[in-house]
Amino acid sequence: MQRRASIIVLKDNLVLLVKLKDQDKLLPRATWVFPFINLTEESSPRKEINDFLGGMMVSYKLTDRVFKYVPSENPKLTYFVYVADYIKGGPEVSHFFQSYKWVPIKDIVAYSTSFMDDHVSKYLNEVAEKREKFKNL
Repeated sequence: MQRRASIIVLKDNLVLLVKLKDQDKLLPRATWVFPFINLTEESSPRKEINDFLGGMMVSYKLTDRVFKYVPSENPKLTYFVYVADYIKGGPEVSHFFQSYKWVPIKDIVAYSTSFMDDHVSKYLNEVAEKREKFKNL
């Protein structure tokens, strides 16, 4: 079983996506994804995601929200998806990915559905609705 830790970084009503440098052998249709790191069997997903984001030069605060799922395209892959609130910094992605962009949460499914399950989609829609209401107050 292969494992990955992934992070949903939220900045206001936006979410961070990264563009892969090379085709992902485990999910070949993926191009724009949430930042992720491959894990070993001994790895602690939370520790690895903290180290990973620190290397990307992003200040963030992890929330209590964590998702675990197996993509339907590859049942041999398990994701641990963490959620973080962005604080500051410009993501340094050159070592890991080709580029990055901040995408409105409501537009996220237009980029890919291969890295999301129903729970993640529902959660992001709820976040977008709450933040939109707050913005309009």
